[in-house]
Amino acid sequence: MPQASIQPAPFFPITAPLRFHFLPLLFAAVCFSFGILATRFVWLQPGLLLAGIFFCASVSVIAVYLAPRVSLLPLAALFLLLGAFCSEAAPRPDPQMRVALLADGTQRTVEGTVVKIGPMRQIESALPFSDKTREENSRQLELKLTSVVAEDGTMMPLQGGLSLSLYAPRDAEFPNIICGEWVRVTLAMRQPDRYLDPGVWDERAYMLDEGIGALGSAKLSAFRVVAAVPHASILCRMHTVQQNVSSRLIAFAEMQQAAGKLPAFFRLSREDATMLTAMLTGDRSYLSRGVRTGFERTGSFHLLVVSGMHLAIFAGLVFFIAKTLRLPRVAATFTTILLAFCYALFTGYGQPVQRSFWMITLFLFGRLLWRERSALNAVGFAALGLLAFHPHALFEAGFQMTLLSVLAIAGIAAPIAEKTFAPYLSALRNLWLLPIDPALPPRVAQFRVSLRLLVEHTRLLTGRRIANCIPFFTRIALRATELLLISVVVELVMSLPMALYFHRITAVALPVNLLVVPLLGILLPSAIVTLLAVLIAPAVAFLPAALTALVLHAVLWAVHLFAGSMTGDLRVPTPSIMAIVLWMACTAFAIWMVRRRNFAVAAALASLAAAAAIAIAPPRLLSHRGALEITTIDVGQGDSLLVISPEGKTLLIDAGGIAGVSPDAKFDIGEDVISQVLWARGIRRLDAVAITHAHADHIGGMPVVLANFRPRELWIGRNPDSPAYDRLMQEAATLGISIQRHAAGDSFPFGGTEMRVLAPAPDYVPKSAPTNDDSLVLRVRYGDTSALLEGDAEAPSEARMLALNDLHADLLKVGHHGSKTSTTPKFLQAVSPSYAAISVGRHNFYGHPKLETLKKLEGAHVHAYRTDLLGASTFYLDGKHVTTGAWDQLPSE
Repeated sequence: MPQASIQPAPFFPITAPLRFHFLPLLFAAVCFSFGILATRFVWLQPGLLLAGIFFCASVSVIAVYLAPRVSLLPLAALFLLLGAFCSEAAPRPDPQMRVALLADGTQRTVEGTVVKIGPMRQIESALPFSDKTREENSRQLELKLTSVVAEDGTMMPLQGGLSLSLYAPRDAEFPNIICGEWVRVTLAMRQPDRYLDPGVWDERAYMLDEGIGALGSAKLSAFRVVAAVPHASILCRMHTVQQNVSSRLIAFAEMQQAAGKLPAFFRLSREDATMLTAMLTGDRSYLSRGVRTGFERTGSFHLLVVSGMHLAIFAGLVFFIAKTLRLPRVAATFTTILLAFCYALFTGYGQPVQRSFWMITLFLFGRLLWRERSALNAVGFAALGLLAFHPHALFEAGFQMTLLSVLAIAGIAAPIAEKTFAPYLSALRNLWLLPIDPALPPRVAQFRVSLRLLVEHTRLLTGRRIANCIPFFTRIALRATELLLISVVVELVMSLPMALYFHRITAVALPVNLLVVPLLGILLPSAIVTLLAVLIAPAVAFLPAALTALVLHAVLWAVHLFAGSMTGDLRVPTPSIMAIVLWMACTAFAIWMVRRRNFAVAAALASLAAAAAIAIAPPRLLSHRGALEITTIDVGQGDSLLVISPEGKTLLIDAGGIAGVSPDAKFDIGEDVISQVLWARGIRRLDAVAITHAHADHIGGMPVVLANFRPRELWIGRNPDSPAYDRLMQEAATLGISIQRHAAGDSFPFGGTEMRVLAPAPDYVPKSAPTNDDSLVLRVRYGDTSALLEGDAEAPSEARMLALNDLHADLLKVGHHGSKTSTTPKFLQAVSPSYAAISVGRHNFYGHPKLETLKKLEGAHVHAYRTDLLGASTFYLDGKHVTTGAWDQLPSE
């Protein structure tokens, strides 16, 4: 047998220089991406792009034959233009304008076909702005709308998507809804919420991208099946199968928990089953917020979803079995792709799963074409294929994180491994086959000789059995080093997307992943076996379920251990454009430098560390220095104000909230709106926060704000005890926040401004429950300009304030969302503002702001700014004048 057939040299080609002829598809993908990026800033006419593509293609063909050395320029231009053309030619989501016009809260009857069915859930719901909850059954459906009943009773055609929530009392029985059924429902449709604030996720755009133009909820009594449609979509049927499988796994766990025959550590609970359904089927609808938060805080949420890692483990397992069965290379590749596709289809084939599947598929094809010669070329091939079909994926967090993870491993970790320990790991194969040694590099051959000598000498002392374990433990140590290297490199590379999209420093992600990732390699196969046993032979499912429970509980132990530490929850603002550019430069330098000869590993790791430091470095506060800024944040029907002093001190007054929201709700106004606004402004820590009073629409988001921004002080007035208020005070005490109690007559400086407290009065005694007149009212003055921030103060509180001197303010934050119980004529006359800000929700249940209040402001010639119409508005008080800015006009960096 020739020596080459047994020579272990799998890492040799990885450190080939970054040259075009080695990595043509990687460079093509980079140019293609820059073409897509260009269309983000300027519109390019597709016809001109097509002409440019033909021209560059012709020049490239000529250059390849006549001047090969300069052919790279027209080729780069060709792929850049191709990227721009694909981006401009890609179809945009249907805006569904007719559906949007009908989504105005009016009761309507619509018809459509069922295209997706969610699981049956038992929930606690509440009426809007009510604390009373009731137990109900709920089910989520997606409908493809076909018609709507017009005012005259006729059916009018209607095209669009509707996300429908059906509710019924706990004892009511839901009908058996089947994919493709034609249904009729009477409901009030509304558009997905959109908060007009900087940095806040646009749910409406996301839903349109998913084909949903409106949301709606209805009682089960208002829903009926009209007819069955014989041919339902395969995705809908697969989603139904997924739901049934999830339900059976959860039912099995509940049964096992009720039996109690095994110790708790070897027994699956309902919560365990919900995590397994998320890992195996992609169904995250059962996950509680507490479980999600623990994994998010440790940077390991990807373990809970069907991600690229899960598909990679599944595909790797299939490929390993195929190789064990000695299938040919091509047959093994196609078998892996086919089974991976079936698994992706089973998980619902959502966009993240589609992206992961095609990334794996294209990578396997690239590996088939280039074998082991260039993993980076296979990565470029996969990225190019994905972006050609879906150019706008370039701007999606999931695509970026998947690509960066693969790039970190193939482009940085693998070359570092090759230059350090990988040859020794490869040399452990066929350790006792002596003819291999002469073909290896001297240091690797010496390692094999030394290891054999160590085994021989150990045999004399301990015997053959123990001595023969030395190569095994050496392999384990090198594999652990490999895992450590990959984890470090990936965590450093992922620093930017984690800061940009999740605003987290995952300081504990490295130890968590070191513990959890090897366990995931055991957990996923055992969970698959458990699931198959539950479906096929439930009587024996307890055997694999015990192993699955053991490994899963070990994973949860590690996650909870690190999630509870303070370092597991460090939040960072949005990185600046300059930081992103510098991060890209450092990462690219690391990929290039690791392939050099001298100091390659040290320089590459140092460059990655610098990139991570740049990504998480505190950016400059985006504000107008020398001016007092007051921003009304759009939080819907609630209040939240951001005050930035001329010296850059920050104060948040109230944090919005939704009364009656379920404690397990996935949306939190503090995390998903307030925090995003503050991070977009470059705020890492608040100097102070204030709560005007203890109503839920003012303090609902404050607990998360306290945890995320650790303010130095919390300002309060006179508030009665209530469960939400007491929890907030306890949270502040736990975090070591200084609580400052204020009353009318207090005055103190704040960052170059003068703060004056107007209410409540020092002798004010609150009632047994929170009321609007508990409100802490502040007047902030800078130079000759000032603002009066009223909270929800009503007429009685305003009457007491009239007894105070000098109420004039250039800006009035109108009390109680523009209610007729606030802003009395005498108070408005005393304040005499030029501008008024009204924080109010679109289509709110109270009809705020009242027409009476708007007429008062109009009669006083006050410019009124409403968050429901204009979103967040910023008022700049420079000491002499007041100017305003819209929500999408952040101060420049």
